[in-house]
Amino acid sequence: MRPWAAMLEATMRTHGPALLAYATRLTGGPSAGAAVLEDALVRTFARGRPPESGDDARVAVRDAVRFVAVRRERPAPATPPPEATEAPEVTDASSLREALAGLSPRERALLAIRYGDGLAVPAIASSTALREHQVRDALANAAAALGLDVSDTVEGGVVDTTTVAVGDAP
Repeated sequence: MRPWAAMLEATMRTHGPALLAYATRLTGGPSAGAAVLEDALVRTFARGRPPESGDDARVAVRDAVRFVAVRRERPAPATPPPEATEAPEVTDASSLREALAGLSPRERALLAIRYGDGLAVPAIASSTALREHQVRDALANAAAALGLDVSDTVEGGVVDTTTVAVGDAP
């Protein structure tokens, strides 16, 4: 078995469910999450030289999931969305899912990275290869659409993206 194939198999055996859950969180659905994870695996392991350890592979795939998730395009809607004049009131989990579904794939993924991973704009930009102003603008649009505090969304989070592997976290 080739080294990249062995590392891919070991990574998916050990971290596959957590990586799929992470991709699903960024995309909002299991089929979109699976597609993003598949693209991230190709991006990680098709480069010729695989990561050297399982933890390195997990981190590389997680970063590739972020990269792919912020670049995917929204499928064409079956019916045009209704015009919204103000942010929807989010009162429970189902209304939050509906509000998140109204965001673009990039806005949703960036918001999930911002709040789920707790990263600040510079760290998000670094891990997704976007410019800071692109991240800031998308986060501001998403926050405004959801009725969140735009300044907290854009200014909060941690800048350091150093990762310490503990357990089976993505």
